[in-house]
Amino acid sequence: MSAGGPALFDDDLACDVRDVYRRMLEDRVPDDEATARCTTEWAGLPPEEEPVFWLALAATQSSCGRLAVEVRSRALEVIDSGVDVDRWRGSGPAAVAARAAALASLREQLTGPQPGRKAIRRPWRDVTDLEAGAALAWTAGNGLVAVLRVVQLLEDPFARTVSPVLERLAWVGREVPPPDVVAGLPAASGWHGWEPDDPAALGRRPAACIPFRLRKRDPGWAEVGMVRCGHVPPRPGDDGRWDLWIAHIMWDGLVEHLEQRLTTFPAEHP
Repeated sequence: MSAGGPALFDDDLACDVRDVYRRMLEDRVPDDEATARCTTEWAGLPPEEEPVFWLALAATQSSCGRLAVEVRSRALEVIDSGVDVDRWRGSGPAAVAARAAALASLREQLTGPQPGRKAIRRPWRDVTDLEAGAALAWTAGNGLVAVLRVVQLLEDPFARTVSPVLERLAWVGREVPPPDVVAGLPAASGWHGWEPDDPAALGRRPAACIPFRLRKRDPGWAEVGMVRCGHVPPRPGDDGRWDLWIAHIMWDGLVEHLEQRLTTFPAEHP
């Protein structure tokens, strides 16, 4: 079993079913279609896991005020047959009793009055407004300018976020370079203190990072003082796995690092 305990959502499969279903509701997928997608997604489960699917889907739909008749029937069939409790026999009497209690509670929930249909709010997610090739400039307290380019956009299909992968460019100066100069700048050699701990990773993308925001109120690239300064055409290797062996850092943390880098090690700039 993939379960860490007898509670309904102590099971990895149950959590996956719940999360996927709720994400579809967040994306405004119609109720019937969301149910159909789930049943299609998890069709062909092994016999020992199929009951978990129906229990999780029924519990989730009920909590959202969207309990489908067929899903309710399948879940009650699982509960009344005792097949799900039987899976816990090998875990001892305490686990069996706890699972039976969890299913009894779920049965009461499914057969009792259902809550009204709840609006599922789509949560905020960090999706950058930058595009691949965009160049950004930032000025440190001592006047030195750092120039970075967006190598690619990194999408996380599960979290549904889109983050830019930045590479620092080899620019030395106290002025923002013109766009034609920016377009031809090579990559910087690295960022002091950002080398990976794993010796096998040394030299892989040492001047790259992935900045992000955790919350909507967190500052983005413009709020931390970066400005657009041109565009860099695609380069060989831009479509590679840039998410490996590089730092993930919030935007305000990135400029703090740049400030330290450009003021503490100005002789090594860039």
